[in-house]
Amino acid sequence: MGRLMTQKQLKTPYKQPFLSTGASSVSAGRLGGDLEGSDASGLALYVHWPWCLQKCPYCDFNSHAASQFPRESYVDAVCRELTAWRGRLGPQRVVSVFFGGGTPSLMKGEEIGQILAKIGQLFNISTDIEITAECNPTSAKGAVFSDFAAAGINRFSIGVQGLSAKNLAFLGRAHSEKEALGSLELALKSVKNVNADLIFGLPEQSLPEWLTQLETMTKLGLTHLSCYQLTIEPNTAFYSQVKRGQWQPLDGDRQADFMEATREVLLGADYEHYETSNYARPGLACKHNAHIWRYGNYLGVGAGAHGRVMENNRRLATRVRKDPADYLIRMGGENHSALVEEELIIPAVAWREAVMMGLRLTEGIDLQRLERVIHTPVESSGLNMGQLGHLREQGLMWQKGSSWGVSTKGAFVLDAILEAIFSKPV
Repeated sequence: MGRLMTQKQLKTPYKQPFLSTGASSVSAGRLGGDLEGSDASGLALYVHWPWCLQKCPYCDFNSHAASQFPRESYVDAVCRELTAWRGRLGPQRVVSVFFGGGTPSLMKGEEIGQILAKIGQLFNISTDIEITAECNPTSAKGAVFSDFAAAGINRFSIGVQGLSAKNLAFLGRAHSEKEALGSLELALKSVKNVNADLIFGLPEQSLPEWLTQLETMTKLGLTHLSCYQLTIEPNTAFYSQVKRGQWQPLDGDRQADFMEATREVLLGADYEHYETSNYARPGLACKHNAHIWRYGNYLGVGAGAHGRVMENNRRLATRVRKDPADYLIRMGGENHSALVEEELIIPAVAWREAVMMGLRLTEGIDLQRLERVIHTPVESSGLNMGQLGHLREQGLMWQKGSSWGVSTKGAFVLDAILEAIFSKPV
């Protein structure tokens, strides 16, 4: 969100039916700004491509290893799904589109263009829309970047994950350092806005080794860096390995050392730390993810996609069937629907979700704004205001009017903070 609660790019002589302005121009607003503007209104669209050439051992996303894909039928199904949602939601202003996966760089430029053209037909498009595609260095070669940019992509997110051969092998990545750096160079030739995903805190990784990789990345001209702590998720190969005692993750103190050093290096390289794991050049924070972290509406289409949408003044949690074959069968049916979940989100749950995501942002949360977004007073939120005050006194949180945020010190214990502020008052 590309993945949230969390949350790839191209070729062909595609004209640009989707955008009236240049697709590779970047005009993202600075994070912060008008909280009643682009961050709170509009709809973010997530399009899931469910296939990879191989499954990484740390990945718990809906991805399926394959070498052949039912391209035409899948793209047609996504377009039918979008059309069905337009009938339900009515006119919407789309502020971002994010192609995630899986490995979207296994798509073709004309397939990206077909989906973007359908979005342009169905919805109103924000003049400064951000359109991201995730890419894997092994599949983002040749004219992929230029083809995707010609189709309408104006932001790439490259799954670099690491640079050393040892770390890449441990993470199950098939690319080399040379291929990773080459992909970033090609991406920057096609668009101005490029992110690299990196993973730190590997079991035998030293802090100096990580900082050397990080400093290399800062010299490439990238607008955005996502630096994720290695986490062991259920239903992954790493989870099974750790459970069998084959290796152990770094302890919390060492992970905190990595986080603190990462922040120091990237702030010194003129990146802004705007979210727990994300850094951007001024004005170039990821619009799509920031929209979701601010509890804006987002629609997920494609196999396994999730969403949070408003329909008839009701907030719904949606989830699409994960298996691509099942998804295609369902989308070929009468209703053109592959939803496996469509659940009403009650205000108390909405508050919890909005606070949990919003406190990841360095700008924090504005309780008055969330009252308007959720249509419920803060008194009904379940927040323990006494605990908020106590955490502020400890220096773990800050307050400015109705806005609250987590301090730099508090960021290292965010999970504990969230548990405390949703505890019942004694």
